[in-house]
Amino acid sequence: MQNVWKYVDDLIGKGLEWTVIAEIIFYILPTLIPLALPLAILLSSLMCFGKLGETYELTALKSSGISLYKIMRPLFLVVCIISVAVFFFSNHVIPYSSMKYKTLLYDIMNKKLALNIREGVFFNDIEGYSIKVARKDADGSKLEDIIIYDHSDKMGNTKVIRAESGRMYTSENERFLYLELFNGNSYEEVDPKNPKKRIDKPFARSSFEQQKIRFDLSSFNLERSDEEKYSNVAQFMNIAQLSHSSDSISKTIAKRLDKYENKLVSYYQFEQLDSLNRAPDAIASFSLARYKDRSQTRILKTASNLVRSSKSYIYNTQRELKYKTKKLRKSNIEWHRKFTLSIACIVLFLIGAPLGAIIRKGGMGMPVLISILFFLAYHISSITAEKSAIQGIISVSTGMWMSTFILTPLGLFFSYKASTDSTLFELSIHRGIFDKLKRIWPPKKS
Repeated sequence: MQNVWKYVDDLIGKGLEWTVIAEIIFYILPTLIPLALPLAILLSSLMCFGKLGETYELTALKSSGISLYKIMRPLFLVVCIISVAVFFFSNHVIPYSSMKYKTLLYDIMNKKLALNIREGVFFNDIEGYSIKVARKDADGSKLEDIIIYDHSDKMGNTKVIRAESGRMYTSENERFLYLELFNGNSYEEVDPKNPKKRIDKPFARSSFEQQKIRFDLSSFNLERSDEEKYSNVAQFMNIAQLSHSSDSISKTIAKRLDKYENKLVSYYQFEQLDSLNRAPDAIASFSLARYKDRSQTRILKTASNLVRSSKSYIYNTQRELKYKTKKLRKSNIEWHRKFTLSIACIVLFLIGAPLGAIIRKGGMGMPVLISILFFLAYHISSITAEKSAIQGIISVSTGMWMSTFILTPLGLFFSYKASTDSTLFELSIHRGIFDKLKRIWPPKKS
């Protein structure tokens, strides 16, 4: 729903069918897996082992000679199977659903608002026309006191139609809007192409008892885009496509750099020295004062044009390389993302299971709070490192695996503490530590 509310302004007033809204939500759901699944594994493992510890079942299992690692092993294998399934899911399903969701949303954003002619307000959404209706009935088909400004010839307000009443309806395929007018007049300027003489020229006036006007409503229909033109977006690719895209972009950058270097070198080669009646070995002793005023002006102008051309070429090349480099980073980020999600499930299980055995609290209270705290640490570190990788502050591999590097030692630490029956969260233990610190650093006497 958060993703839907982000674009609610683009969805309201478009006259969309409920099937289109349901299709958007259906394609959004797979894109939420990278957020929902790691948190679900962390919370479920915390609740499971917390409940086992709270009911002393872990104590009973350990007293019978079964270590915590053996207790965790079946669930660890299940999590590994889930991680492998998530890898294939993120490699095939998520790119496809992201492409369908983004293209459908783009088409909806470009769709005009639904046809809604209100009383006393000019309706300008039909291209080339401006329509005003004084009154209309409840179903909106019968209209009274109608004014239509025809701008379809791109000449301004050169044609005006006014009618006492009318009837509005659409074709069977809803492609055209028909406006049937009764008892009206049509006014049209005779020479609209010459605006300076409009004041002196007459206009043509014609009356009618009945007239029918057809409007094209194609812009109001939801037209689906060709998905092939979005196939080069990194978020819509699998691993094989991302690898091919990265190689292509890298080769393009290398060729562009070679071309850039060769062109700049060719700009400043002294190949026209003979035309200046100087030998190549006279470059070091070059002096502008040797030439006449006309020659000096020509040389300075040529040099100035060359510098401006080089500056413009360097600026454009820099922008192009910056864009392609950022595109390469995004492609590499999406490639690493396929693996980081699977590894994150395993790492968060290694945090949740031993932590639940340590705190020995089940249910939805303490486990939910601790899960949110650790998931926020994982999510914030992941997002921050990813943004830094996109900007080029850190490497892509470091940025995408930063959260894993931070949380993996923490999970191993909790596993060790849980296997040794450590009372890590006992208040009495922490109070003893604080008391020792007070004895080491006694308060200063006033």
